[in-house]
Amino acid sequence: MKNPSQYHIQKRKDGRYTVTVMHKGKRQTVYGRTKKETLEKLTKVVKEIQYAKIHNLQNFSASSTTLSDWATECVETYSKEYVRGSTYYGYKNIINRHLGELGNKRLADITNLMIQSHLLSLRNPDTGEKLSPKMLTSIRNFISLVFNYAIQNRMLNYNPVQGVKLPKQSRHPARALTVTEQKRLETAARESERLLMFAVILDLYTGIRKGELLALQWKDIDFKKGCISVSKQLTRHHSKYDSSHPSILDIAPPKTEASIRKVYIFDALKTELQAYKEKAISWKEEHGYQHSEDDFLFFSRKNTPIEPRRFYQYYRELLDVADIEDATFHTLRHTFTTRCLEAGIDIVTVSKLLGHADSKVTANTYSHLLPEYQKKEIRKISKLFRA
Repeated sequence: MKNPSQYHIQKRKDGRYTVTVMHKGKRQTVYGRTKKETLEKLTKVVKEIQYAKIHNLQNFSASSTTLSDWATECVETYSKEYVRGSTYYGYKNIINRHLGELGNKRLADITNLMIQSHLLSLRNPDTGEKLSPKMLTSIRNFISLVFNYAIQNRMLNYNPVQGVKLPKQSRHPARALTVTEQKRLETAARESERLLMFAVILDLYTGIRKGELLALQWKDIDFKKGCISVSKQLTRHHSKYDSSHPSILDIAPPKTEASIRKVYIFDALKTELQAYKEKAISWKEEHGYQHSEDDFLFFSRKNTPIEPRRFYQYYRELLDVADIEDATFHTLRHTFTTRCLEAGIDIVTVSKLLGHADSKVTANTYSHLLPEYQKKEIRKISKLFRA
């Protein structure tokens, strides 16, 4: 639940002020003669909703509440207002598809052994295949979160998820394009009839995540300083409040706080980006659109943000032209990182460029490249050596 100060109070044409509060999919509109009066009424409404939530949670009991019911209540109360739409629906998906018989058991009756057995027996409801260690970890973490909320509400004294063991996730080296593959892909992108395939070139030399790349607006580009401001991402996710729309296209905050960053580009890339902008403006003029710095770098025929799925379809077509297999769009980010390390750029700088919260993340992800990188780095002190 947002604080009253986080709501946007608007002035109506009739002189009154208004603000809308969403709770459990229902709208509640607050009116006032002045902005101050409207804020006071809004504060009262928010307090009433928060009190109702607390009172509702206090009525739950570990001896009578099932895991599914408690998990649903926790998601609606603790998560809905604060997590991304994709995270919210990920939680709902676990409740609906992966709790099974365990979800029907009362909180007080669930043991560590029950959870352990349940997780190891889980299979994909659609294919019948065993779930991946990564998915099992997500389910375990969610169940643990739900039990922690039960402890917070004094329903239980312990979390039965503690001590549950899962298969280890196998780590595969991040796939990066070879230099030859990269050049073929760059050629295909430059020769493509689709203007927005310049996004491939830009990503190969910046390593920006796909969602961040598609959210870029021209106002994020500083040609004088030669840098790109990354502060948001374009996502398609389920709407948490409007069930009539299965999903919505949205501009959301980036993955982490560390993802908010400036990425500097070299002069040749800046020149090509400027040329791309001129082509984009020409296309808009030909099709009756007026250019604005608020426009997105990569856009649809309606001059709107390009759909991530449609963009990925175009990217897959480009891979076919370049005769490249097994390369997701994220592979371009790995390719950028690989080229940086091969060029001798220090890992802390690379980590900052990627928007990693900690350089350890970068080191762990690209550990297979580090031995060769370290060999190059150690040669820098060879001139000091005396036999």
